[in-house]
Amino acid sequence: MPNSKIKTANSAKSIFVANVKGGVGKSTISIMLARVLAEKIPPQNITLIDTDLQRTATEFLSKSNPEINIEFLPITPAFENTNISLVQQFIKQNEFRPGHVAIVDTPAGSSQRLWNLVAEGYCVLIPTTLSNADLFPTENFIRSMDKVKARYGKSYPHLIVCPNKIPFGQKDFSLMAERLNNHDVVIGPALRDLASVRHFYNGKVENWENRNNSNAQSDFKQFGSFIEKFVLGGELDRIYSENNVPKNVVPIR
Repeated sequence: MPNSKIKTANSAKSIFVANVKGGVGKSTISIMLARVLAEKIPPQNITLIDTDLQRTATEFLSKSNPEINIEFLPITPAFENTNISLVQQFIKQNEFRPGHVAIVDTPAGSSQRLWNLVAEGYCVLIPTTLSNADLFPTENFIRSMDKVKARYGKSYPHLIVCPNKIPFGQKDFSLMAERLNNHDVVIGPALRDLASVRHFYNGKVENWENRNNSNAQSDFKQFGSFIEKFVLGGELDRIYSENNVPKNVVPIR
């Protein structure tokens, strides 16, 4: 679907990290995306909105990167309406802040109002493993995003599947591409194991830098470069506006 309104590279971007499935790495990818982007753009131009009651992203980033703006707005049954409205208001205001990036870490679950909010972003990062236990609910989530976009005639958000826990050296994502063939998604670069990041963080953020974790660091640097080029730099907008590529695109292998 071509985009009716192409955003410039300097436009504000709202990036949601979402999936109905829990335990696929949403909070971890939110943390590491904020950290890697802070090396590419001014950290004060990044705001992470933590809507998960577990506040994992808030706890980590407040220690590791206090220069990054953090908002904790848990979306739970008790606070759903109020905090969804607050996040929605922030996303609307963010559109008028050139060069600013908002990253929204969402909880697991199936709240339709939450998914309507997610559909208001510029792009959605959808972490998943290759297992059927994760791919099946992930596909259902993507289908729900497709329906919201179709209902409102929207070309945004870009849907980017983030393969997680991928065996070292695996470059064949044909099975995943086949499963997602009827959906308007992009498959991003593989992450060997998002959970490995947690192993380097046992209450001390400096463990991430000091431990032997070159694989995880390499994966996130590649992922950060992908986001910088294809999301912040507007490359996905260009690809979709030209409308001359298959729906399932793997820009980086």
